[in-house]
Formats: sequence, C-alpha cells, structure tokens
Amino acid sequence: MKLPPLTIAYSLFPSLFLFGETVNTTLEITPEPEFNSIEITIAPPVLPLSSDNTDLTGSLEVELEIDPDSDQVSALTIINGTASGTPLSLSASNFLGSYDFSSTEIGAGVETLTPPGAVDPTTGEFDASEHSLTVQSGTLFGSISIPLLDIDEIVDFDFATEPFGGVGEGTGTVALTPTGITTTSKSYDVVILFPVQIENAVDALGFEIPITAAGVVKGVGTVLVPITPPDPYLAWTESNSIAGELFAGDENQDGVPNGLQWALGLDATTTPFSALLQPMGEMATTIDFTMTLPAGGSAADLTVLVSANPESDSFATLAPGSVSSGNPIPAGTSGTVTIRLPKDAMGFVRLSVNAPGN
Repeated sequence: MKLPPLTIAYSLFPSLFLFGETVNTTLEITPEPEFNSIEITIAPPVLPLSSDNTDLTGSLEVELEIDPDSDQVSALTIINGTASGTPLSLSASNFLGSYDFSSTEIGAGVETLTPPGAVDPTTGEFDASEHSLTVQSGTLFGSISIPLLDIDEIVDFDFATEPFGGVGEGTGTVALTPTGITTTSKSYDVVILFPVQIENAVDALGFEIPITAAGVVKGVGTVLVPITPPDPYLAWTESNSIAGELFAGDENQDGVPNGLQWALGLDATTTPFSALLQPMGEMATTIDFTMTLPAGGSAADLTVLVSANPESDSFATLAPGSVSSGNPIPAGTSGTVTIRLPKDAMGFVRLSVNAPGN
C-alpha cells in the first residue's frame, strides 16, 4: 500500500458584519410617581391656567437594534404605541369669568415618525423629536363663560375628530440590563424613557384654547436577542495572530492547510505531523495507521476518506468500524486513533474537514 498524500476538503462563506440584531418586543406602560403621568394644562383667554394629570396605561410595540456583544442599542422604532389616560378635571375662575371642563378616558398613540429612530450606542440616548404622542380619542366637555369677550358656551370637544399632539422634546433613553445568556440567545430587561412637552390648541366653538401636555412616557419589558455563534476557525486565526488567513491557505508553508491545523486542535505554529496519519505496518488482516491528537482534543470533526485513485474525485468515507473512534472522528477526540484498512486492498487515504457552517 502506498503512503497517501494528505489533502483537505473545504468551502468558505463570506462573513457579514452588522452592528447588531433587529428584534421586536412589547413594553408595558403603567403609572408611576414620576412616569406615565402626563400633566395637561389649559389656558383659556384672560382666565387662569388649570392643570390635571392623566395617568397612562398601555403598551409600546418596539423594534430595537441590539448588539449582544456590547449590550448597546443603535436604533429604536416605536411601531405601535397605545395608551389610555384617566379622565381629566379642569376648572378655574376670576373676576372676568370661569370655566369647568371634564373629560372621558382619553386615548393616545405613540409612534416613530421616520423609522428607524437613531440611538447613540454609547449612551443609549435618542432625540425625542423623532417620535410623537397624539391624543386621538376621548372627549372634553363642560362650559366656559367670559362676558368681556362675549363668550358663554357649552363645550363638547372630540379628540377623535381633532387629535391633539406633537413630537417629543429633549433627550430620551433606552436602557438595557442583561439578565441571562445561552449559546443561542441573550435576554435583557428594557426601559425606554420618552419625554413629552407638547404645546398646541383646541378649537372650541370658534375660539382657541391653548393646551399643553408634559411628562415622561416610560415603557418597561424584556427582549430576547438571538446570538450567532462565533466562527471557531476565525477565532482560532485571531488567537494565533494570523487573522484573515484563509481556511485552505498554508500560512506557515508546512504543507498542511490552516483549516486542518485548526481541526486537529493545534496552534498555528505547532508542527502538525505527529497528529497526522502514521503507518504502523501490516497486521494479521489489516494495514494500520495511527494519528495522535493533542490532549486538548480536536477542534472539529475529521472524516477519513479512501480511494483507489488519488487523482479522481471518487473518495468515499471509510466505514466507521475501521476507525477506532468512529468515522467521522468526533470533535474533542484526544489521544491515539487507529485506522485499519484491509490488507488486500490497494488505495489512498486522506483526512477531510469542512469549514464551520458547512
């Protein structure tokens, strides 16, 4: 039997580098002492201001771009935010007149105006003006009397007909807190703070009533980010200071491809020949070869192939029973592996290893 040359089978895939993974989740809006309580203030002409708070309950459906390596966010899109606010009571008077308004429960929507909204990855901050809040359901009703202006009206204003709202103001934040990690995903607690300072006016029977809304919308929830396992061969090249060297290349010019050196569980500078096929000679019915893998184990499955013609593409996988470890030789195998070929068979043997992902 001829001592065969050693070859390698491989294929390569391009790498795609992205800032992070795009994931969707739903965050809950619940009233808190400092959040989700929006102060509504009205200022009818010549009459005192009046303010009341509407406490929001609802949810934010959001899309986030998250880098699980750095735990940073680079984009936020509020796909659909809906909230219900508690009824309002607004009244005031002076010597010029008075008003007394109440509302039903009001409904508000929150959205990103031009998706995706940008987030500074290093701080988690975003421009609140990229997002909006609009009161779009509920009614404001009551009466107003200002004799000096010849106003004495019953008001019944419908926000569904004339929505009231605007963009956020100031700086919002997205905060991530890692809560767990597996080989395929990483989980986080998410808190989004969206500051609102909206100034607008409602048209009440021909006269305008300036109205403002101020507060901070807070969404709280969790998100699960898928993790793409790192390419073990690329990680090996980086740790061996040969980053970028091809799987089928031969960086140290020793005749053994880089990919096979990695698969054998060796450093790039380690002489590989002790781990390769070594002829042991003729036994009673077989011709044996051995290979001695390092104590740390091989890094990938190694398949033993045989063919009667080394110049053909007809190499076939050797029967598992002819290899002491089984065939393929499993990743993590250490120590001596014996390969037994029938004594009366002429042929060639080679090791094959696939690039990760193949």
